[in-house]
Amino acid sequence: MSRAVEWYRSNAPTRSASLSGERAPSPRPSISRAIRNWLRDRLPEPDVRDRTLVLYARRGLPKLSSWAGMFSEFHSVLGALAYAEMRGAAGVCVDFRSAPYVDPERGPNWWTYFFTRADMAVRSSPSLAAELHLNRVVAKYGRHGGFCDLVNGVTPYLYPMTWGVSRSELHRLVTTHIEVRPEIRDEVDRIVAASFEPGAYIVGVHYRGTDSTHGLAGSLVDYRTHRIPYSVYADEMRRVLAVAAPRRYQVLVATDEIEFLDFMRRELGDRALYLQDAPRVRAGGAAIHFDDTLQVSNYQKGKSGLVDCLLLAATSYLVKGRSNLSDASLAFNPRLPYSFCVR
Repeated sequence: MSRAVEWYRSNAPTRSASLSGERAPSPRPSISRAIRNWLRDRLPEPDVRDRTLVLYARRGLPKLSSWAGMFSEFHSVLGALAYAEMRGAAGVCVDFRSAPYVDPERGPNWWTYFFTRADMAVRSSPSLAAELHLNRVVAKYGRHGGFCDLVNGVTPYLYPMTWGVSRSELHRLVTTHIEVRPEIRDEVDRIVAASFEPGAYIVGVHYRGTDSTHGLAGSLVDYRTHRIPYSVYADEMRRVLAVAAPRRYQVLVATDEIEFLDFMRRELGDRALYLQDAPRVRAGGAAIHFDDTLQVSNYQKGKSGLVDCLLLAATSYLVKGRSNLSDASLAFNPRLPYSFCVR
């Protein structure tokens, strides 16, 4: 028996929200999330005033060898910048050395492979500010706990339907502090100019398949415990096109699964756009950044994800599941309407 699928659509707010002019009250956290939130709230806040926050790459629990993904770290940086502004810190320094992304030829800090600044001043004169190294094991913001919860809110498994920091505020933080390296931005601009038809309505579809977690472990951390059929995304794409009724359209397909790309190419023919050289894996395989068998560099893994993210941000409408990559697209383009596959 197939599971029911629910979509949240950003341009179709709930009735209570539309009547009041405000967003509807957030759903109550699950029991496991409520316990986690309660425990995390018991941890002390660090004294950050007039100090530079030094962020290190995070490792997951309980599997200590599991590093946080690139776009999870991206949102942690955004959360750190918001936190620094709120609490009077001097700035944020990023020092990410997680194994899935480091290429020795490019230096030890992979953040600088993709973004121009590792040091981001929050106050006008942060010179000689003392550093606060956030690398403790047991800490609200440390080796295992980043600033993502500030961005995602108390029900992060429902983000971006629910949130802690608004898209407009995230976009301000991005434009103020985070600059994509010009060679990557230029590549995105070339792809848009060469592949996006002028005046066409572009639907972006992002399907992240390899991060679904099966069994008890998935349910305990509020991850998906089952795969969403490809047809569910195709049906939502058709619904979007039927509502928009464009004269010309294209569909940008971003995915980590070879089978999903093949499915969408059969559905769309020459209307499908996608990165030709992006690394992809078979359904059910390891996530791309953990797959050592792929014949691409760690840099290419990260760069292709960022290019996909920026291309999705350039579309007219985004159809997405729970993924930090396409969440970041919404921060780069705060006015982009989207459909979010809740379950």
